[in-house]
Amino acid sequence: MNNKGSRASNIELLRIIAMFMIIVYHIVLHCINVQLTDAASIEKLGNGYFNDPVFYKQLLSLALIMPFGLVGNAVFILISGYFLVDREIDMLKISKKLLSQLLFAAVTLVLASAVFIYNAYQNEATQNLFSYIRIQYFNKMSWFVGYYFIIMLLASLFLNKYLVNLDKKKYLGFLFTILAISQLGWSGGLLDDLAKGLRTVVIGIFLYALGGYIRKYNPFEKIRGYVLILIIIACNCLVGISYYNITNGKIQSFFYNQNLAEPKVTEFVQSIPKFDNYSFIVVIIGLCLFELFRRINLPSIKIINIVAQGTFMIYLLHDNGFAYSIWSTQDWITLLYKDFKGFVSKLALWALGVFAVGLIAYWVYIGINQLFKKTRPLYIKTEE
Repeated sequence: MNNKGSRASNIELLRIIAMFMIIVYHIVLHCINVQLTDAASIEKLGNGYFNDPVFYKQLLSLALIMPFGLVGNAVFILISGYFLVDREIDMLKISKKLLSQLLFAAVTLVLASAVFIYNAYQNEATQNLFSYIRIQYFNKMSWFVGYYFIIMLLASLFLNKYLVNLDKKKYLGFLFTILAISQLGWSGGLLDDLAKGLRTVVIGIFLYALGGYIRKYNPFEKIRGYVLILIIIACNCLVGISYYNITNGKIQSFFYNQNLAEPKVTEFVQSIPKFDNYSFIVVIIGLCLFELFRRINLPSIKIINIVAQGTFMIYLLHDNGFAYSIWSTQDWITLLYKDFKGFVSKLALWALGVFAVGLIAYWVYIGINQLFKKTRPLYIKTEE
């Protein structure tokens, strides 16, 4: 996903932050939100503190986190377009890299699952963890691999050649046309009717092409940095207001239906709205973040560049059922209700821990690659 000839530490730092945002988002989406809404989980953990028709400020924080992961995805595609849109893409190299890291991650997850299962049999204290393990799902959730690969494949086949021949006006026309197709309800719905996920692919093409347009024409040069920050704040305000409106609408519906229904509905289930990759809010925040970091003047910092190289492996190792199972051993809802600062601290620490584990795994992967290269004559015949 990285181009070694174009290591800019400001962009590499953005990769790291985007990956951290994705991890936080996945913990909220696949664990905390489940504990908040799933009746079986609430009964098991006894944490139905939010099951009342009341607007809770703590849940507003979850609503604000929901765009995080999708913004991170958008940032990764923008970065790729920024560096690759005017270059010949080596699909052999990309394919080998994706497949080799995917294979390593799959093997690592199977072995890790086996260790946890063995410990569950040996130690009564970990038997509850064993009940969460679902290793048959270990490799089904890393959808971004295919998404990224499709964008790169389209770029290598025709998109780069098409974009490089456009003048500024036609390039801009292409961007607005693709954006409109993805954003307008009927055309966007038609895309997904034609093929599931096609709308996401179209917004990916837009983001990739936009990255190239920014590199070539620097269209936001005259916009001051604080304006970009204000736009991000405004977008988050809209997310918060939208959540407030949705929640209050559900509360009113609950009381209305409670008066009509027999028997009476006595339990109110909170829910956190989800976003799509083609959401305009996601696109705007991702673009503003990218433009802000693009303007940071950083020297080449080796440690940042090294850490950023591991982001794809980190993605693979945490976006799967096994990781969700481990996160689910914690009672996040009780902490969120009783100690919000403690909840934020714990969420940040767990995300950092996930990041660190994935980074260590990446370094192991690199070490194994180097070992295979040095020992290649032992298992590959050389020409005499």
